[in-house]
Amino acid sequence: MMSVTNPTTAIDLSFANYVDSRDRELSAHLVGGIPDYAFSLDQQLRQQLAAMGPVRAISQSLVAMIVPLQKQLQQMNGVAVGPQQYPEIYALGEDCARQLGIGVPQIFVYYSPMLNAYTIATDDVAPMVVLSSALVEAFEPLELKFVIGHECGHIHNLHSVYNTAVELMTNSLATVAFQAVPALGALRFVLQGGLLLFMMRWSRCAEVTCDRAGLICCGDLTKAQVALAKLATGGVEPLKGINIQEYLKQIRQVQSTPVRLLELTRSHPLTHKRIEAIRLFADCDVLPSWRPEMRSTSPVRSKAEIDEQCEQFIRVMAQGYQASA
Repeated sequence: MMSVTNPTTAIDLSFANYVDSRDRELSAHLVGGIPDYAFSLDQQLRQQLAAMGPVRAISQSLVAMIVPLQKQLQQMNGVAVGPQQYPEIYALGEDCARQLGIGVPQIFVYYSPMLNAYTIATDDVAPMVVLSSALVEAFEPLELKFVIGHECGHIHNLHSVYNTAVELMTNSLATVAFQAVPALGALRFVLQGGLLLFMMRWSRCAEVTCDRAGLICCGDLTKAQVALAKLATGGVEPLKGINIQEYLKQIRQVQSTPVRLLELTRSHPLTHKRIEAIRLFADCDVLPSWRPEMRSTSPVRSKAEIDEQCEQFIRVMAQGYQASA
């Protein structure tokens, strides 16, 4: 009698082997412990911040006081996303976390008519991502996945303390509940003057890194660019047909006027700069290693080349950069 071979016996069902394989896969994306897609200037500036010992210690201490209160307030005022509560949003967060190889963050939806999202975390507190109700309403699933992936990028790149400090000082949703908290005033006092401008410069570079994480997670350059454009237009129906290429041309106009100096105090790059930055990253040799289906039809360029070009227009004082048509 002929024996029948069970085809399932060839499948490796060992969980330990799966974990080992997954660890090797994720480790291949780390360069010196840093995700390979990270914007190099983000890392350089963060290393300089870390070298300022007292700044990190004070920021860590003050942020650690505020984060537990922020989480309690979200539990009271927001809606915690989970498998049984807004499962579609939870699935987006779960997929982003799997893609980057991090734990699934706690996501809250908080009522606000403003398009807003932010991440709150410290080195020893589980991270949480807060989304405004207006953002959830205005964004399509892949656009929302880009935003959640962006926030997961802060977690993946260990921005934690510095990013949380910036959010508490600049984000309208994050600060609204802390106007009477003395620690927040102390944080602003510590991070003032030239140090505050340095922190804002780092924050703008960190946003470039996290937009790349968002693109990796959503897997669609057009949806990522539209998501960023919606942040500029408010995402309302009559303005959804924004012409991305025309919008990118504004980089030249902004970079040639003194008004560009206002960006020095902003925690995020101007939106059209962010759109151009992810367009450049779409041609980077790093992206296909995360998303093989996103291999560019244009000539692939090295990350060093992409980062150098990004620096040309991410710098507030930069001049002469022209976005591609």
